[in-house]
Amino acid sequence: MRILLIGNFGPGYEEESLHNISFMKKLESDGHNCTVINTSEIPATENKFIETRSFFNFLTTLIKACRNQDVVHFSTKGYLRMGLLKLMISIFVGTLFRAKTFITIHSELFSIQAQLRSSLGGRQTLFASFKMADKIICADRDTYDVATTYMRKSNFELIHSFIHFPEETTKDGEIMLEKLKPMEKVIVFSNVLFPSFTFDILNKFLTDYPIPSDTAIVVAVTEKSTSKISKLLEEEGNTVGANLILIDADNFNSVMAAHSRADIILRPLSCEGSTYFEPFAVSVKKTLRSDSYMYFPSGLLFIKEGDTSEMCACIINTLLCVDSGQLPEIKDRHSYPRLLNLYQDKD
Repeated sequence: MRILLIGNFGPGYEEESLHNISFMKKLESDGHNCTVINTSEIPATENKFIETRSFFNFLTTLIKACRNQDVVHFSTKGYLRMGLLKLMISIFVGTLFRAKTFITIHSELFSIQAQLRSSLGGRQTLFASFKMADKIICADRDTYDVATTYMRKSNFELIHSFIHFPEETTKDGEIMLEKLKPMEKVIVFSNVLFPSFTFDILNKFLTDYPIPSDTAIVVAVTEKSTSKISKLLEEEGNTVGANLILIDADNFNSVMAAHSRADIILRPLSCEGSTYFEPFAVSVKKTLRSDSYMYFPSGLLFIKEGDTSEMCACIINTLLCVDSGQLPEIKDRHSYPRLLNLYQDKD
């Protein structure tokens, strides 16, 4: 099949972009021909991904790319106006070219922000996009429950977000996996900025809760160099060593390898490759691995009110040290085959 994928494919890498890229690579390994338009404000590292600098450039690129495609699939976190406009246009143009059209809504603030969408323009954009699309894929139950309030149609599907990890890894990935090999548990702090609420939690966690010898803390640093973050941590008495590993957030292979071993992932909120609300909001997710896939069955959203880094660090330490029993079950762990079947469905 010829498949046009549109969404965030740029650094710094987190669940959404890692899902998009690993999904594309899995499709290509299965023999499908993929074209990618990166909607992130940050350019992708792969040259074959198409960048668009303005809405007009996006529109002209979209029209050219939609020709002769079997599938047009737009991935979004669903709460920026320009992103929603691009979504509606992509589905409309894909329909004009007789392609099957899909929308994936990744978990973020959609369940909150979508209900507050302006009744003048915003909601109409969502209504039009949902009405035209062949399928709307929701990456988690909460998003599915909210999205279906917009339009109760049979084209909504709950297919959990995933990251696919190939058997072969690059040199950077192998080095990261070798470092994490002796560790029983791994916590990943993704896209860490300074100053930010995520950094405050990291700093408080390292200060108040010494890292167990069988636990690794991987910190993917955005903007500032790893040496500067290392210096900031050392000023607080936290030594970067075998259990505390700093990497660049745009190092795709190292971030991918770290996520493949992660038990808990913390990161600031984001949409279309940009970070939002980093002074006061942090996403925390537990992971579930099945074969060569990773899923995200449960998560928390920390919203800062006062000095709460100590409280959040205590929660993270509890998640790390206490056996919480069975994770919420993802009954269908075959997200990729389900998506492929929807692509190939003739109905």
